[in-house]
Amino acid sequence: MRTKLYAGVAFAALMIPVSAFAQSTGTIEAEGQSEEVVVTGQAGPREIGGVQIPDQPKARAVLTQEFIARQQPGQSILETINFVPGVNFTNNDPYGTSGGNLRIRGFSGDRVSVTFDGIPLNDSGNYSVYSNQMLDPELIEQANVNFGATDVDSPTASASGGTVNYRSLMPTDEMSAIAVYTRGTYDFNRVFGMINTGELTKFGTKAWIAASNETYEQFRGYGELSKQQFNAKIYQPIGGNGDFIALAGHYNRNRNSSYSNPTSANIRTLLGTSVVPATATDSNPFTLDLSNEQYDQVFNNRDSGVTGPYDQFCSPPSANVAFGNAAPQIDATSCANSSLTAINPSDTGVMRLNSRFELTDSLLFTFDGGYSFTRANGGGSTVFNESGVPVGTVGGVPGDNNYQGGRLTGGVDINGDGDTLDRVRAYYPSNTRTQRFVAIAGLRYQIDPNNLVRVAYTWDRARHRQTGEASLLNSIGRPYDVFGFDGETDRPVLDAQGNVLNKRNRLSYAILHQVSGEYRGKFFDNRLNVNLGVRAPFFRRNLSNFCYTIAGQSSDAYCTSETPAQVGINPVRGQYGAPYQNRVETYSAVLPNVGFTFDLVDRLSLFASYAKGFSAPKTDNLYSFGATRVSTGAYIQPSFDLQPEKTDSFDVGLRYNSPIFTAQAGAWYIYYKNRIISSQVPEEGSTNLINVDRNVGAVKSYGFDGLVSVRPVPQLSLYAFGSYIKTELQDDLIDLRNNTVIPLRGKEVVETPQWTYGGRAQLDLEPFQFGIEAKHTGDRWVTDVNDFAVAGYTLVNADIRFGLTDIGLERTFLQFNATNLLKERFFGSLSTQQGFSNNPRLNLGSPRTFTGSIHFEF
Repeated sequence: MRTKLYAGVAFAALMIPVSAFAQSTGTIEAEGQSEEVVVTGQAGPREIGGVQIPDQPKARAVLTQEFIARQQPGQSILETINFVPGVNFTNNDPYGTSGGNLRIRGFSGDRVSVTFDGIPLNDSGNYSVYSNQMLDPELIEQANVNFGATDVDSPTASASGGTVNYRSLMPTDEMSAIAVYTRGTYDFNRVFGMINTGELTKFGTKAWIAASNETYEQFRGYGELSKQQFNAKIYQPIGGNGDFIALAGHYNRNRNSSYSNPTSANIRTLLGTSVVPATATDSNPFTLDLSNEQYDQVFNNRDSGVTGPYDQFCSPPSANVAFGNAAPQIDATSCANSSLTAINPSDTGVMRLNSRFELTDSLLFTFDGGYSFTRANGGGSTVFNESGVPVGTVGGVPGDNNYQGGRLTGGVDINGDGDTLDRVRAYYPSNTRTQRFVAIAGLRYQIDPNNLVRVAYTWDRARHRQTGEASLLNSIGRPYDVFGFDGETDRPVLDAQGNVLNKRNRLSYAILHQVSGEYRGKFFDNRLNVNLGVRAPFFRRNLSNFCYTIAGQSSDAYCTSETPAQVGINPVRGQYGAPYQNRVETYSAVLPNVGFTFDLVDRLSLFASYAKGFSAPKTDNLYSFGATRVSTGAYIQPSFDLQPEKTDSFDVGLRYNSPIFTAQAGAWYIYYKNRIISSQVPEEGSTNLINVDRNVGAVKSYGFDGLVSVRPVPQLSLYAFGSYIKTELQDDLIDLRNNTVIPLRGKEVVETPQWTYGGRAQLDLEPFQFGIEAKHTGDRWVTDVNDFAVAGYTLVNADIRFGLTDIGLERTFLQFNATNLLKERFFGSLSTQQGFSNNPRLNLGSPRTFTGSIHFEF
């Protein structure tokens, strides 16, 4: 068996912690308690096949680089933790660049805190997690999951459903280099390289720098996906007691073509009502379970009007006319389903600082800091009417979704052909720019070897700028820039006053101040370990909306050059909410975080914990405009009345740790109140349906999960896991459209399988190593009223590694990976809806893929 050394970021090379499993340097220090231990399987947390079970009060699991490295090169770390109980991640393509959906114990990804070297990654506005922007897997030392609970100093205002934390590799003492090339199905090409500098100075300064590039074609439809990533880290030890400063940088660039996925109605059109019925009810629900032949018929269909992908080519009539052509050019039916505007570009970066300073023998100071930025949009297009004559009505906004002259008198020649007779398609994405600063400072005081206390303070400030400006398409229907106009490039679409047409224009600040404290004690000859903690977040959103708020619209708005009098005289737009600046909403909570472990006998321990979670309303929740009458004559709950979501999470279980066998089994219960959802209501005096965000009650969930790792002989490691989740909504929903009750009480949470289970086996017969893994995901509800579900599925992956030591290349090997080896047909991410009649959209799952890699290391 090889000996492995695991060095966490909180200690220098001479001081290695027992458990570097938490997110902040302060928590790593508290859990490790400065014990000088080499993790070899004889002390500290055991590792078998890259799986560790830390002996902490919370239910937690850890995957190390040993496990991560066997997965598909370039894969998102969120796909890798799919092999942790309680986690369900649906990847939108086989290589991870198209994103995916995360759920932990029934909580969606926007209710789970994800951190990178202690720095939060969730979007500051909507808390979303973007799995395609994660660190290259070769650079991740370990990833850990807290099920339904946070650490006491977790820097978050949104973690009502648990945490995912991953940490980057430490630079090595010796100079080395790694180069990996991977080639695979769908023209997948990836290159990764890393250089470790070794010790650069007599003071022990060391660093690494890494870069990667990958491109591939969609597995269905037209378009290319690409990702470039650059990373670097420098580490400076200070003295010989474990103090250090580490500075790291990460930049990620994605250019993605989006997949077109069918709705339930699309599938019905193709396969008929005998396969997909026209109606379903909660008393007679429908489960979509297609045969292989039926699924392949949907997958292989190329009619974009049925279930096919986006159109590959596009030629808008308005972009292909000469000046002086007096004939109307109509784009309404051209380029509406184009792959050229169905894109999802993003540029992101994260700078991280981690540090540790021993002030006295008993007093320790830690500081983590970060700066991050994001620029991204989700593509899209719309049609503008040059003449200013409304053409239809959609969502209360007249005329082909948007129109020109209704905002100002007169028309504008958008396409430059000399008339104002055309209906011109334009690129119309919703752009977001974010800049964020984070600081986490902690003090730990070691009272004696068995008792310590610590306090921490977190400051997190994010500036969130959101616009939706229109710009022209070229002659083949492609935007001139993937980010559109976005305040920078040329070719905007202007109104009669020379202003860029815009569907939203708003600025918000998300500011978190948080204090936390914790006591850790050891009793009865260290058999009992007690953690008593509390954190108190004070969260503020400062909101400015420079456009008029449309009732029921939390994203798009009415942006205009009209005067308030011109807007107010219109019977529809006069009801819109006026622009405003510096509206402030504040939220706070006191969140206990306690637990214990007790050694029952040698290697067997009992653990239990309680943690209170908290998730403040999102930006979109607060930008919605609810103070309006609906057809029942009642006023909708104003968005500023929304209360934070809160959870009470309880865990109890047993752990066993030995050199050849580790296991954890536990039961849990979560009570989740003030759940926020969006629902549709009719605006008074109109047939328009509007979306309203509001609190709708509580959810109870409970379950059990377990994992076991065993190494019966040095050459073989086995890992298995399983999870059962039962969720139950506690309240019905009042449908304000007709003042009726929507029967949600007793229903289960969408997109949450009751059963998930799987495992991995790895055999090491040098120079060959073989691995095979599988996971079963049970049936999932697609609708809130539980009248529509999709069938469960089982995915099998395999990997083979062949070392080249025999030909003199000691650290070089070939690796082959297969995902979805048995070619399972399944639906992945689900666009959930209230009911079957709302026509949910279903993501087609990734087919079988193969890759081959060569890994050089010097």
